[in-house]
Amino acid sequence: MEIRREHAETVVELLGRGLVCGLGEPEPGEMCLEALKCYVLGLPHGDDPQCEIAAGRDLQIRLNDAVWSSPTARARGMARIGIAMLGSRGVLDEAEFVRRVVDMTIRRAVPVGLRAAAGRNPKHAKALEAAAVRCEQDGTREACEHARTVARAYAARSSAAAAAYDAAYDAAYAASAAADAAYFAAAASASASAADVADAAAAYAAADVADAAADASAADARTRDRVLADYAEWVVQILIDMQAPGCQWLDLVPVAS
Repeated sequence: MEIRREHAETVVELLGRGLVCGLGEPEPGEMCLEALKCYVLGLPHGDDPQCEIAAGRDLQIRLNDAVWSSPTARARGMARIGIAMLGSRGVLDEAEFVRRVVDMTIRRAVPVGLRAAAGRNPKHAKALEAAAVRCEQDGTREACEHARTVARAYAARSSAAAAAYDAAYDAAYAASAAADAAYFAAAASASASAADVADAAAAYAAADVADAAADASAADARTRDRVLADYAEWVVQILIDMQAPGCQWLDLVPVAS
């Protein structure tokens, strides 16, 4: 199916009704992001609009089902990624997209969780900051594993900040899983089915990092929404750089000031 500007316009219009967690019902304001796209494209109610790379679809589903403060906040936070991903199937290099998302996740999202945990207990801030800087600079699975070790060590020592440390640990763990899946996809490139499975797993795990980072940062609902929306926008910037077709309609949903 050819995706046209009028489809994007209708998606944006219906986003004004909000998005629900989970698939929902085929009614405006009662659907998840992917179900909304199916609705606009005249497809049966479901979560596969059949115009997006699998990894991008899975990432959006995971972000949609994160704990946003309201259906309106979910729709606002995901509007740009929802538009940018349109028409990506058969156009984007999915393995490259996953590689970039995993790299971004390690370098940007994991440090958010680590620094949020550090803010809850300044006594341990130096070690957590060092782990965050290592993730930013190295962007490797090993950096994630180190961050995971640091966060878990301090969770055991500080019950007052244990929730934030646990969330930082979860972020590092999920990023490590994403890196593993992305590596497997590259190693299994001769087998399309194996690579597809790994790409989807990596995208799902990467979105888990955003959710965990939001958990660590969540002094209030507004902060949680901002962390999730920031992550979605970082993915949008990857899509822009890769010249994803849907990015031509991002003028419909400018970056919130």
